[in-house]
Amino acid sequence: MVTSVDSMTDFSTWHAIHDLSLRYAEGIDRRDWALYRDCFAPQIRVDFSTFTHVPAPVEPVPAEDWVAAVRGTIDGFDATQHLIGNHRITIESPTSAHYTAYIQAQHWLSTDEWYLVGGWYDNRAEVIDGEWRLTTLVLNQTWDAGDRGLLRVASKRARDQPDNPVQG
Repeated sequence: MVTSVDSMTDFSTWHAIHDLSLRYAEGIDRRDWALYRDCFAPQIRVDFSTFTHVPAPVEPVPAEDWVAAVRGTIDGFDATQHLIGNHRITIESPTSAHYTAYIQAQHWLSTDEWYLVGGWYDNRAEVIDGEWRLTTLVLNQTWDAGDRGLLRVASKRARDQPDNPVQG
């Protein structure tokens, strides 16, 4: 297990995993759902139970279902900004890694209606078809501020958008 970057190979791997984390945030905030989907393995384990207050699914979920669920809320906000930093990446093998990274996720419905979430991710990544992909996504929410009810409002707004494929 590599816990520090001691060679160019280690640095290249560290950089690829760090970039994966940043693309995850970029995909959400730019509403680039193809980029966001490309961050994941075909099946992923997701545990957002500290955020949703609902137990995490026991089995992995299809990445497409996860992306649709995220899109079904995020598309209803006027703007979001997911800041991810303080990465601690552990390279477990040439094809497996784990990282933690702190997050602040801002969700803006309008200039005076917002919801902010803070905590850290505890994620796993593996090389799949030659590319690093997230296989496990765990959010450890430690605080929030603003109006959590805006998540429901944003979900309804997203469903009501005529061009949104996540209607229903």
